[in-house]
Amino acid sequence: MANGTLSFTLPEEQDEFERACKAGDIYCVLNRFDDELRSHLRHNSRPSWDSTTVEEIRQILNDLMADYGITIH
Repeated sequence: MANGTLSFTLPEEQDEFERACKAGDIYCVLNRFDDELRSHLRHNSRPSWDSTTVEEIRQILNDLMADYGITIH
């Protein structure tokens, strides 16, 4: 099995270190946000939301993630 190691020079790279540590949480947030949008589009789970706008927001989110090579499904 291959291993990978990230190395940071602290305190100079503290911001980068914290971003790397939170990457899993950020992934979960993106996934949950996309799930909320998808749920609304399938089940109208938030009647006050306009479906066309939600679809556009979801497309922007997915386009941005694709630009950075992020896949959540």
